[in-house]
Amino acid sequence: MCFYTIISFLLLQFTQESNQHKLEKGTHTQPKSQLLTKRVSHDGIDNGWYVANVKYFNLSSGTISRYRLKVKVEYDRVTAIDFGNGGSVHTGYNSSGYFYSGGYLNFDKDYNNEIVAASTRVTILEANSNMITFDIVIE
Repeated sequence: MCFYTIISFLLLQFTQESNQHKLEKGTHTQPKSQLLTKRVSHDGIDNGWYVANVKYFNLSSGTISRYRLKVKVEYDRVTAIDFGNGGSVHTGYNSSGYFYSGGYLNFDKDYNNEIVAASTRVTILEANSNMITFDIVIE
């Protein structure tokens, strides 16, 4: 009985070491998020354009849609959303008469305190008082 216990223990140890060796050799790879591939110089993310999951909600029509769009981040705030068809919304002056608010990023971090995702909400108030929200997640 003791002999079988020792053999079982040795087999278990060998199997664990073999699996650990495979992980270290790279046979099991996990894709890195775009946030982990950029350099982080402070508690936030680098300025630049990111691909994001965007949930669009138009209050007056009740329309809800989901898109993969480019968003511009400046100083940990989404300052522009590019619709990919020549259209966009952005902070600052615009001739369309809308008011842009929000966009300040909240960060999700892993156990190493590395940023793995960022999320925010941008609200657009149009001249006709219609409100549109964009829930944005960068991974």
